[in-house]
Amino acid sequence: MSPHPTRFRWQLDWKSLLAIVLFLPILVGLGMWQLNRADEKSALLESYQQRQQMAPVALSTLSQYPNYQPVLAAGMFDPNRYWLLDNRIVQRQFGYQVIGLFQLRDGGAVLVDRGWIAGDPSRRQLPKVTFPATEVELRGQLYLGEDKPFSLGEMAQDQWPRLQQWLDVEALQQEMPALLPTVLQLNDQSPSALRIQRIVVNVSPEKHTGYAVQWFGMALVLAIIFLCRNSNILALLRRKTTSSDENS
Repeated sequence: MSPHPTRFRWQLDWKSLLAIVLFLPILVGLGMWQLNRADEKSALLESYQQRQQMAPVALSTLSQYPNYQPVLAAGMFDPNRYWLLDNRIVQRQFGYQVIGLFQLRDGGAVLVDRGWIAGDPSRRQLPKVTFPATEVELRGQLYLGEDKPFSLGEMAQDQWPRLQQWLDVEALQQEMPALLPTVLQLNDQSPSALRIQRIVVNVSPEKHTGYAVQWFGMALVLAIIFLCRNSNILALLRRKTTSSDENS
């Protein structure tokens, strides 16, 4: 028998077969998931940019409430009922997101994201939030996240302001039937706006694509290891390299 292999041979190793059957679909699936997330974020950014070019419309004229729709809303804040969303960090500083209850001129109500306010690092007292005492016209955009709020141990509160981690608009509609199923995020120039930091997507499409490349790369490495472990391809490559060196 020749000490140097001349033909490709395959000898299946069941351990490596089990590994590739288990892990290859997972790695490829994770890569595809990241590509889908990149497409979703690209569509989200495109929708946001398109809607930012639109003229604002009166909130009272809408029958549907698409995200990023620029709107105008006239009415008054309820100075006694508002929410402080806890643990909102801006530039390493602790604070709260202030959500006000805005009574619309036509009799409905909408939640208004006024922005961020600094908090007491010792958490001994809540910040004092003031509201306009007269009717105002707000400018902003609509946005309601699709993710369901989740917080361990959080219960409904009877006193105001309510200190919470997240808002569940659907649950609030049961308490306040006139409440619209959306949130008005104020523009910087809108009356009563605090510190506004608008984040459209927390992870860019490019990062999702990069993560996908990493998962596909790991799948490729796993496939190469499987091929090398179950065949004599490395020996054939070494023989080809040696023959090329001898003939040169």
